[in-house]
Amino acid sequence: MGPFETGGTVLVAALLMIFLRVPVGLSLGLAAFGGAFALLPATAAISLMSRVPYEFTASWEFAAVPLFLAMGTIITRSGMADGLIILAERSLRRLPGGLAIATNFAGAGFGAASGSSLATTVALGRMAIPQMLRAGYDPGLATATTACAGTLAALIPPSIPLIVYGILAEVSVAKLFFAGIVPGLLTAFAYGAMIYLRCRFNPDLAPRSETATDETVGWSVATFPVIAIVILGGIYGGYFSPSEAGAVGALAAIALAFFQPGFNWRELALALAEAARQTAAILFVAAGAFMLTRTMALTGLPNALADLVQTWSVSPLLLILASSVLFLLLGMVLDPFGVMLLSVAVLLPAFERLGFDLIWMGIIIVKFIEIGLVTPPVGLNVFAAKSVAPPEIGLTVIFRGVSWFLLAEAFVMAILFLFPALTLWLPNNLL
Repeated sequence: MGPFETGGTVLVAALLMIFLRVPVGLSLGLAAFGGAFALLPATAAISLMSRVPYEFTASWEFAAVPLFLAMGTIITRSGMADGLIILAERSLRRLPGGLAIATNFAGAGFGAASGSSLATTVALGRMAIPQMLRAGYDPGLATATTACAGTLAALIPPSIPLIVYGILAEVSVAKLFFAGIVPGLLTAFAYGAMIYLRCRFNPDLAPRSETATDETVGWSVATFPVIAIVILGGIYGGYFSPSEAGAVGALAAIALAFFQPGFNWRELALALAEAARQTAAILFVAAGAFMLTRTMALTGLPNALADLVQTWSVSPLLLILASSVLFLLLGMVLDPFGVMLLSVAVLLPAFERLGFDLIWMGIIIVKFIEIGLVTPPVGLNVFAAKSVAPPEIGLTVIFRGVSWFLLAEAFVMAILFLFPALTLWLPNNLL
């Protein structure tokens, strides 16, 4: 069989197992193992496939993933996010949809100290959803704002998806961190503008609040900018690598958390256990995808795709648009990490050969991950928002509210496609 037949068979097998509800990591790994057996002698295939997961999980760069996850879970369980939400609410409450806009920008702030979208959504939802519902906000707007604000952690550094992409694509994680800042802020402002316009033209969605909450902000609101400045400043100044920055951030979060009322050693143990579970889930999927990447390289499918595209003389913009449709379709059946890891295995070598900037491509891929987090049927952030919302608010209500945020995402994606320099300016000039 040629590269298209062999590689296509491996991909179809992986997708078929996923449709049959086989865990994503296992599906990718089994398909990769079968492909390796078809292409190599049995001993060589076993040697390669047994070595690949270890090489990936033992990489020094991946050490940043559990560290940043630990930082996020510690911040969430300690309640340090609460002051940030209260401060944003007091500043923006007089605007149409002020509470929702405040939640949105609080999500951006929380993302600067947590690499986990789910952790950000849960932290925001526990406090912001009840406040918005008490103020008379539309349930779809309140819950969808929380779910979508949580996705900002996927772009605003430190970002777990950017770390994993950097390892797989073999590009600088530090450059990816700085490349994610402008798209992340652009997304936050697009969300805020959409909420403002909706609530201005339909005041029933969000009655204006003239009185601020009487809850105390507390000193912990300063922890987010401090942690973010330490992490990005240390990376930019060359004082430590992204992996070492994860250790610094986690230690800072632990030290600051013990100043929070109610945080103790038991809460720390629970936070670390939660981070360990999240790390294991990411590792399992990522190891399977890394095996698939090696098998795809053996089949020659990525290079064959690049040759085919060059033969067709397809414009770069048309190729990007076609890939975007593919990302959206994959996002309907795969979890976000599965989308990223599968796309890196199949599409990234072709894009690299055609001259696309891999830093820019990383941001585009993570943007699609961000969108996949709130689109049905695998919208993980929507399920996270549902878990902290009143039980009478159904998933259909949240997904209906999310549809407006997807319009804002379409605008942001168009800007990023048309003006790649917006993404690349910071990493090209700072690093």
